[in-house]
Amino acid sequence: MKLARICLALICASGIVAAADHGPDSPYYRYPAGLTLTLLQPLTIPPDAATVRLQSGRVVPRNGVQEVEPHCIFELDTVSDRDQLVLPQKMRVTDVRRSVSTFSGIPVWPYFRSPFRHVGFQEDGGPSHVFYKTEFRLRSEQQPEVRALTCQSNQMAPGIAIMRHLTLAEIRSALGGYFSLDLP
Repeated sequence: MKLARICLALICASGIVAAADHGPDSPYYRYPAGLTLTLLQPLTIPPDAATVRLQSGRVVPRNGVQEVEPHCIFELDTVSDRDQLVLPQKMRVTDVRRSVSTFSGIPVWPYFRSPFRHVGFQEDGGPSHVFYKTEFRLRSEQQPEVRALTCQSNQMAPGIAIMRHLTLAEIRSALGGYFSLDLP
């Protein structure tokens, strides 16, 4: 019975089961075609990176993200050895994808080879991080190297009774004054 509930929850989270129309305040909201993302101020991608993280309306270092709080990752196609400046512009959202990624904590030395280990829902105690991700694939005429914006949070935190994707309001709060995510 417990396995059946877990399977049903995963099927619903993946969008296989069509639910009634949910409004933009719902984590089950289906983003419409014609969605745009507007960068409102210049954004600098640091050297040796292709991403920048935003949380609570601020740019935060990669290791400064509070994973249980909503945060977004803006991504370019390429890594550069110097700063990459992304100028204010309107970008078209070409696709919206939702997914769930699980990771276990970092194993104790000397047994680890990478900082994270992909896991499944097994009898080993389960994952320590469950990220519900909403990825907005982007197209920019001015800067074709713009790739995506992924917004997520670790839903395996204490006090979270039902794991879910972020709402539009939570995504907008994470983006702050850097981006405007606009419905058609």
